[in-house]
Amino acid sequence: MAHWFHRNVLKATTNQKFELKIANPTDATRKLCSDLKLSRIRLLDVIKNPNNSSDTIEPAFHSYLSLLYGFIWEINSVAEQDQHVGRPNPSKLRNVVIYKWTQTLLGTNTYSSADSVYEAANMSVNVGLWFMKHAAMLAAKDDINMNEAKDVHTMLRRAAGIFTFVQTEFLPQLANPPPLGSDLDPRILNAYVNQCTAEAQEVTVARAVELKHNANLISALANETSKLFLDAANTLRSFKAEITGQWIKYLEFKAAFYQSYAYNYCGENLLAMDKCGEAIKALQESEACLKKAKILCQEYGKINGPAPKIKPDEHTVFKRLAPIVKLTLDKCNRENGLIYHHKIPGEIPVLDTKATFGLVSPIDFQMQSYHPVWNLDVYKTLSGLTSAKVEKEQNLPPVKEDAIHHSTKDPKNASGCILQ
Repeated sequence: MAHWFHRNVLKATTNQKFELKIANPTDATRKLCSDLKLSRIRLLDVIKNPNNSSDTIEPAFHSYLSLLYGFIWEINSVAEQDQHVGRPNPSKLRNVVIYKWTQTLLGTNTYSSADSVYEAANMSVNVGLWFMKHAAMLAAKDDINMNEAKDVHTMLRRAAGIFTFVQTEFLPQLANPPPLGSDLDPRILNAYVNQCTAEAQEVTVARAVELKHNANLISALANETSKLFLDAANTLRSFKAEITGQWIKYLEFKAAFYQSYAYNYCGENLLAMDKCGEAIKALQESEACLKKAKILCQEYGKINGPAPKIKPDEHTVFKRLAPIVKLTLDKCNRENGLIYHHKIPGEIPVLDTKATFGLVSPIDFQMQSYHPVWNLDVYKTLSGLTSAKVEKEQNLPPVKEDAIHHSTKDPKNASGCILQ
């Protein structure tokens, strides 16, 4: 697809043995603890590789959450469970295990909590990050087909759905407020949701260009995409520059780039309506936005941050827009000199803010019910455990993630995105 994406690193965590000091352990409680340990190891292992398929990740994710379920929510008898409406009661086992996690933007120190909701939330964020990385992997392929382009779109919507679920379901239940600037900070989660939604819309914009949809629709879609990127950037501005500076520059670059896209197609639409003076003004603004994007790009390259260093202005999708804008502007100037003789207005044309098609929404994520290993007896056997006390924090090495191959081929189509 020739798009490039800013991807934050996965969060690191300590090994979790689930060695619970139970007075009278049973085969069922031993199996639960063993399955939890192995399921967690398995999930953390498979998400290190963005080249894995979602068919590998999803069962591992659902399995772990279903095993963790009884540490988050109460296990009742089947009859009581059937009568229960809404969110279950908190589990008596919520605080019996300590979980240590690093936070994407806060370095290598752990932040611990004896709260299984904290564990579920952090693990979910890591899986959301995997979906973003998997989308980037698919988008970076040499030859991406239409089904893979749809997968990019779907993966980003699923990531947005997971981040939304963490925001609406797990955050309100946390025993303690999440650390400021952590992945569970509501502002950070908002940025993730808006970024994923905007990146999914990039696929829609590219597809609309390929299919030569109405210029006004493309302009409106690009404008909506630009606003989502800018909203994401704005939610991060309250943090120190050294924490979110790199991420903000990426979001600002994408916002400026799609603003340029929007004004280019706005100009094309105005020319088709014989409003040549206004078309020229729109295209001049498109050029200005593109220059701003180029500057933001260079600034992005100079900032140190958790994401890998890349050069977005060297990607085809970026290089392809400048000549398109110049070509359309030259055409407008030529036709204005020969035919229209319109005065160029001082006011920039107002962009259409309501795209009628193609707007993206997150795919809802649903928490699994509890694993079959859970029952009332297992829950009662474990219920006598006392709350754990948080230990000393640790310094953890970054997760060793598998690299994503980026295509060096130039696509031979209008958008610079390979959507065949």
